[in-house]
Amino acid sequence: MAHPAAPRRRLFALSAGLAAGALAAPHIARADDCTEDTLDRIRRTKTLNLGVRDGTPPYGWKDANGNYVGFATDIARGIHAAVSTALGTTIELTMTPVTGQTRTPLLQNNTIDIEIGATVITQARTQVTDFCVAHFLTATGVMVAADTPIKSLADLAGRRVGIPQTGIEDPAFRALNAKKVVNPPMRLVGFPDHPQAFTALQTGSVDAYCTDGPILYGLRGGKPEWRIFDAGINTFLQAFPIRPESSKFKHIVDVTITTLCANGGWLALYEKYFGPGSPTPYPMTDALKVLVAMNSWPTQ
Repeated sequence: MAHPAAPRRRLFALSAGLAAGALAAPHIARADDCTEDTLDRIRRTKTLNLGVRDGTPPYGWKDANGNYVGFATDIARGIHAAVSTALGTTIELTMTPVTGQTRTPLLQNNTIDIEIGATVITQARTQVTDFCVAHFLTATGVMVAADTPIKSLADLAGRRVGIPQTGIEDPAFRALNAKKVVNPPMRLVGFPDHPQAFTALQTGSVDAYCTDGPILYGLRGGKPEWRIFDAGINTFLQAFPIRPESSKFKHIVDVTITTLCANGGWLALYEKYFGPGSPTPYPMTDALKVLVAMNSWPTQ
C-alpha cells in the first residue's frame, strides 16, 4: 500500500519538532554523576559500545547470517569510522541488543555509549539523556489485517490495540481515550518488542498494532494480508541518545549525520532500506525532505 504524502499539517508539526530538538541539544542539568565525556571513555577503553536493535527493521535487525544491519546500524558504522579517525587509533566496535526498556539503563551504567535505533526525542527523555541531531522523522502508523473494516483512528474504538511499552503511543493513546476522541475507549495492550506485537496481531490477540510507520512496514515485509495507515495524531523526530556531558562525542555523531545528509549518503541509505526495491518500501514524505535539507550543514 502506498504511504500517503505528509499533509500540510505535518510540515508545521515538523517545524515545531525541529525546534524541540534544538532545545534538547544544550546540556541541561541532570541528576547524575556522569562527568567523563563519552569520547574520552572511548579513548581510554579503545572501544565503542553500540546499543543496537536486532528485530526492528528497517532501522536495525539481524540478517540470516547473524550480522547486524539496517538504516540506523549503517549510520553507526560511519560514526565508528569517524571516531577512529578523530582519535587516530583503531577502536573496537561492540554491539549489544537493546529494547525500549533497556536502552536508558544500559546507557547510564556505561554498558553502551550510544543507542542506535528509532528513539523519539521527547521532553521527558531529555531529562535523563542527551540526543544527537535527528536522523529520521516519521509518525505513528496503524497496522491491521487487510480485510478488517478498520480504516481510521475512530475505527479503533473498543478494539484491542497493541502499543510498544515505554513508547510515545502509550501516553498519546491514553489521552485519546481520556478525552473520548476514541469512544468507546481502545483496550491498550503493551508489548516489550515489535516482533512479539506482530505475533499477537497475527494470532488475533490484538486487532491492531500501532508504532512508527517504517517499523510497521518492516514487520509487514510486503505481505499483502496486512494493511497500514497513518493514525493522523503526530509527527516526531528520531535521534540517537547518548550520556549527558559528552559534547565532544556528540559533535562527531552530529557531523557524521549531517555530512551524510549533505553528500547524498543519507539518501543512498534511504534508497537501500526504504526504497521501492527494498524489503520495506516507504515512499519519501515532504517532511523527511525538509529534515534532510535542514541537516545538510555547510562545511564552512
